[in-house]
Amino acid sequence: MDSRTINEHYAEIGAELIKTEEALESIRNSTATIVYLSSEHKKTGNGKIVKAQCEKISDKYKWGIPCDFTITVFEPNCEGMTEEQMKMLIFHELLHVKISYKDDGTEVFGTNPHDLEDFKLIIDRFGTEWAEVKE
Repeated sequence: MDSRTINEHYAEIGAELIKTEEALESIRNSTATIVYLSSEHKKTGNGKIVKAQCEKISDKYKWGIPCDFTITVFEPNCEGMTEEQMKMLIFHELLHVKISYKDDGTEVFGTNPHDLEDFKLIIDRFGTEWAEVKE
């Protein structure tokens, strides 16, 4: 079973990134709430290791999960990563947070899929090997 706990350290990293990163301006200017979680679960998907994930909380579950998004870091899959790599990982997950607006100005929350702009931004800033763990 995947047990997740709130992680204040990741929340601090996320808050700093949202405050300083131009690419995250839409989050900074919104009312979106994000909870940062740690998991001791080794997650995989499509045959690949999943280090972290961003999820939009469905309105159906807001009664028990009082936020708009969660970002979960799967700790066993991140062993050996540096603080800078963890910061980049959280930045990458924050790029999935999608904020749009209805004609009346009401916020609409969703998630952005992986796209070339996301990968280009990360590669330009941190290189292609940003998540590699040095032994």
